[in-house]
Amino acid sequence: MTDLQQVLLPGDVLAVRGGGLAGTLIRLGAALADKPNLSGHVAVMHHYDSGGVPWGLEGRPGGVGWVDLRAYVESPWTMNNCRQPDRTEAQRARVAKAAEGMLGTPYDWQAILGDGFDDLHVKLWNLPGFAERPGQVVCSSFAAYLYEQEKWPHPGLNDERYCQPADWDTWIVAHGYNVSLH
Repeated sequence: MTDLQQVLLPGDVLAVRGGGLAGTLIRLGAALADKPNLSGHVAVMHHYDSGGVPWGLEGRPGGVGWVDLRAYVESPWTMNNCRQPDRTEAQRARVAKAAEGMLGTPYDWQAILGDGFDDLHVKLWNLPGFAERPGQVVCSSFAAYLYEQEKWPHPGLNDERYCQPADWDTWIVAHGYNVSLH
């Protein structure tokens, strides 16, 4: 077992910088909303393979899918909640199983649009069709939904659909949960 395997455990959240235009726009929206603009994406740790590679699941266009977490772990921009207390091995296993059960869950494009306008201080959530809870997720709401199911504290409590990467950043920093993964 490596040092990483003693720190990064199933159910832990990685809030990552993210690349490309989408990550930049998400961070820009966070800055416009006066939120931390460190992260543009979120993934949830699932397991280590036989070679010690950390694997996670993430909400993304195309649906919830597997991700090799090594690039996220190696980035100096990545934040995590590895210090979050009161999560047992059995609970972590249930969260990993629930995450796996969401493989292929579609991406919530409506929430992305609503979040973007919300960051610009334009409220779309009260318009017809925006108030319903769809059977879709984005990266940060995927993690918040899993935490809600296990009744773990998390950002976006009772409002998981609208949880953004900046909300995870704020929550991790406010609680002092971040740990260096290198």
